[in-house]
Amino acid sequence: FYEALFYLVSFVILDWVYWKTDKRHKLGHIFGLWLLLIWGGRFVLEYFKEDLGGIQTYFGNVLSTGQLLSIPLIIWGLYLVFRKKQG
Repeated sequence: FYEALFYLVSFVILDWVYWKTDKRHKLGHIFGLWLLLIWGGRFVLEYFKEDLGGIQTYFGNVLSTGQLLSIPLIIWGLYLVFRKKQG
């Protein structure tokens, strides 16, 4: 239930940013925001999920597999959202 609610809220935020701001004209901004919302939220939601084992056992169970896989996508999203316009 909480994941579905999170995805619904993410959709509402993306829809609002697309229609109510001029960010849709900045190449990659909406996609970058989607990456941040979905994978950032996934990173947080993984704290509440049951441990399924996996790659985290090699890293001392500090981060789950889902969190480790989310990190590169969060970084990519940050780049797309905050990069300066060229030209």
